[in-house]
Amino acid sequence: MSEFQSRILYTQSSVMQHDEEFVSVSSTIYAIRFLYPAATQHTTSRIRITCTYKNEGQFESHAGIIERWSDKGWIFVDDYTGDVYLFSSEANFRKRLLDYAHCFIMGVPLSVIDQDYVQGVNSSVNQKPRKIKPERIFENEQKNKKYNNKKKKEDESKKDDDDSDDDSDDFYL
Repeated sequence: MSEFQSRILYTQSSVMQHDEEFVSVSSTIYAIRFLYPAATQHTTSRIRITCTYKNEGQFESHAGIIERWSDKGWIFVDDYTGDVYLFSSEANFRKRLLDYAHCFIMGVPLSVIDQDYVQGVNSSVNQKPRKIKPERIFENEQKNKKYNNKKKKEDESKKDDDDSDDDSDDFYL
């Protein structure tokens, strides 16, 4: 078993409302300490886990990012791309991301760290696929769509005008 310890230093969170939907974001900083096999001293570091989710009715985990602090700043480790409905709370979601960090840093399979984890099996019975295309169009997309439609109509109108030309302006040699 790998020797990996962590503790929460602090958490920041916020909630944003857009079109009557609430989206939450939390960022948690962990102090970690681990001992690689055959090492004589522990290594310490910091991990930042950022979670984006909805918690209205049923918990939905939309995005998770794991970063590790280095002398070059925050370095990307991994992100969550799994089932939106896999977790029941932000704490469970964050715990899985911390387990991912543990796996990555120590080179240990997730099934060793989390005995309930089964590769490729989701706990959602009614699994819904992620949305590929948003149901709503944001303001800037609406403006761009209107502009593009207007431009397209103008281009078509110019083309029609060019086609109806009587060739009276042709050059003669």
